[in-house]
Amino acid sequence: MHDFDGLAKKFKKLSDEGVSQILKNIAEAVGETLLNLVIDEIDKQDLIDTGLMWNSFTRGEDNNIWEWDVDRNSISIEVGSNLTYARYLNDGYTIHKAHFVPGYWATNGTFVYDPRAKTGFMAKPRSFIGRQYFDIAVKELDMKRLEKELGRMLS
Repeated sequence: MHDFDGLAKKFKKLSDEGVSQILKNIAEAVGETLLNLVIDEIDKQDLIDTGLMWNSFTRGEDNNIWEWDVDRNSISIEVGSNLTYARYLNDGYTIHKAHFVPGYWATNGTFVYDPRAKTGFMAKPRSFIGRQYFDIAVKELDMKRLEKELGRMLS
C-alpha cells in the first residue's frame, strides 16, 4: 500500500457522508443503467413503434416502476414497467379465445392499437414466444458495471 493516508481519508469520508447514502446512489445508478439497457434491447429487437412501452421503462414516466426497499441490512430497488403487455412481450403468451382488437392499419402496414376505434381485427387463438428483452438486459448488467459504479462513487 503506497498511500495509506489517502485510503484512510477515503474511509473517513465514507463514514462522514454515510455508507447508506453511497449504497443508495449505487443502487440508483444501477437501476438507471438497467432501465437504459431494457430500452436499448427493445430498440434492438424492434419490438414497438410507439413510445408507450419505451417510456414505461423511463424513471418517473407513467407506468414506470421505481420502488425502494431499505430493510434491515439491505437496500434493494425494483425497476420495470406496469404495462401488462410489457410482461406478455417478454415472457410470451397464448390467446385462448378469439377476440376483437380495436385499431387501424397505418400506411406503412403496421397495426396501430386504438381502444376507441370502430375498426380492428379478430385475434385468433395462437401462442407467441417471449422476446426476453428484460432478461437479456439483466444479463448485460454484469459485475463490471456494478464495479464501475462502485469505483465512481468511492473516488
